[in-house]
Amino acid sequence: MLEQTAEVVKTASDGIWVQAVEPSGCGTCGGQGCSSRRIAELFQRKPRHFLVDCDLSLAPGDRVVVGIARGSVLRSALRVYGLPLGLMLAGALLAQAIQPGDGSALVGVLLGGMAGWLAARGGRAARPVVLRREDDFKFRMIKGQS
Repeated sequence: MLEQTAEVVKTASDGIWVQAVEPSGCGTCGGQGCSSRRIAELFQRKPRHFLVDCDLSLAPGDRVVVGIARGSVLRSALRVYGLPLGLMLAGALLAQAIQPGDGSALVGVLLGGMAGWLAARGGRAARPVVLRREDDFKFRMIKGQS
């Protein structure tokens, strides 16, 4: 399970909206902030919010640990990128077998790409879930429980 600390932004009927909390750094620079961190901050976009499944009673401002199943990111990437690309290549090869020439290959790529795009849209991506409150984990670690 891949985990990330997040802050609850708002609650909804079908889950909660969270914003990822950036780690403070590796600590090598003594908290002064390294140059790579400062460069990253220059190109940082506005924070993104994500809808996640949650069974806990949470309020905006709470910190939680969000998890997504290992391998689900790779499966989603293959569905969104690999499937259309594979169907584009298959469409081009099939069109070349039927009618040799660049024009038919282009038509095959376009038709295969359209079929791949439609097929990729049909799948459902795995949604992250709230695993626990962040402070619950720290409390258990202090008490010696795991």
